[in-house]
Amino acid sequence: MAVYKRGRPVKYNPTTKSGKKPPKEPGEYRIRDDSGKIIYIGETNNLDRRMHEHIRSGKLKTGEESKSTIEYQLADKRSTSVTRRLHERMKIKQHDPALNKSGGGEGRSAKKKKKTSA
Repeated sequence: MAVYKRGRPVKYNPTTKSGKKPPKEPGEYRIRDDSGKIIYIGETNNLDRRMHEHIRSGKLKTGEESKSTIEYQLADKRSTSVTRRLHERMKIKQHDPALNKSGGGEGRSAKKKKKTSA
């Protein structure tokens, strides 16, 4: 069983409104900064709502000069929130995005900070 529908992620730039706007459906998403680097990975039951939450929080930059984008893949109808969270954790571990403060999934635990020697 697939967790997400086949194909490449769909891209959307909220500043220019280019691409296809995320629907109010479950899926996985990635936020890319102006340079194209993945800075956040998440899973949600409503991609449109979550995109707007990230715009309000400042994780997804908008404005005349912004090239920040959100990429998303719709969840396969047979997938569950558990399988999607496991996939999210795997992708966070793989890409180590700067703005993810946890390993992903509900009831998230914060990333442990590295100890520094004094």
